[in-house]
Amino acid sequence: MDYPAPGYAIAGSAKRSYTKIVIIVVVIAVVGVLLLSAIGIALGVGLGVGLSRKSSSNGGTATTTTYSILSAPTVTCAYGGSGTCGCASTTPSFLTPRIIQGYIATAYSWPWIVAIYLNNGNIFCGGFLVTYQHVITAAHCVASTTASGTTVYAGIQTLSSRSSSQSRIVANFTSHPSYSTSGYINDIAILTLESPFNQTSTVGKCCLTYDTSLPSIGEHAVIAGWGVTSSSSTTISDNLLQGVIQVQGSSASCTPQSSIQVCAGYDGTDACYGDSGGPLMTSVNNLWTCTGIVSSGKGCGQSSLYTRVSAFQSFIQGIIGT
Repeated sequence: MDYPAPGYAIAGSAKRSYTKIVIIVVVIAVVGVLLLSAIGIALGVGLGVGLSRKSSSNGGTATTTTYSILSAPTVTCAYGGSGTCGCASTTPSFLTPRIIQGYIATAYSWPWIVAIYLNNGNIFCGGFLVTYQHVITAAHCVASTTASGTTVYAGIQTLSSRSSSQSRIVANFTSHPSYSTSGYINDIAILTLESPFNQTSTVGKCCLTYDTSLPSIGEHAVIAGWGVTSSSSTTISDNLLQGVIQVQGSSASCTPQSSIQVCAGYDGTDACYGDSGGPLMTSVNNLWTCTGIVSSGKGCGQSSLYTRVSAFQSFIQGIIGT
């Protein structure tokens, strides 16, 4: 379904100011006119990667405020087909400094990133393929729904073109047994698809690492998703957006509850509503590696919480194998 300027309601946690990043879209037809009703967004932090420069007016004169952006991690791997993880047939490209927050990703340069429509299309999250039949996402994305009515789309750049892409029905969800909404601890889930995706130049797998020191503070990382570009936005992005951020320590805007969470952001570049479950990607052994999962945050444009994927080796391998 399309997302024509819906109204959003924020469903907050009773114990914390964190909000999940799930966008719930409800479309009601009344008297032949489409009215958009309450859409619950469980925040985590979506991609505050806007495409326009921030402008302000001063005495009738428009001024432009620019943000610096980080250099991207270096990955120079050679694409090798279906057995390859973390390497795309289309190389990602990154903009030079002075573009605010984020920008449209090069088409099909992140072939493991998927769009997940849950509850018959009423809930939207991101995720990433780690096998052609398994998707990792955030546990809070699936906490209030069932596998029935969930569809995963792969090999897409724009959400509006998803009907022409590969899609698969989800057979079952497996959320971490110790997932807690209090602080979003163990915010990880694995979706098992009814049948595998076909590997193509636009559908691939992200690499994993079980080195629990990764990602490390100071490391540069890439986030990508279809989330809104500001906390006041009413529409998720049709285009896949990306931004370069930095893994950071604890701060006023982001406080990990344990070592299985990490903070990341940079100068206004951040995840936002609708990006939950998507990957934080770093370079490990010259391959793009999904070392984090978009989890939660205190609004957009600040450092946000990510689930550290490497801390869940036994959980992941117990489902997808070694």
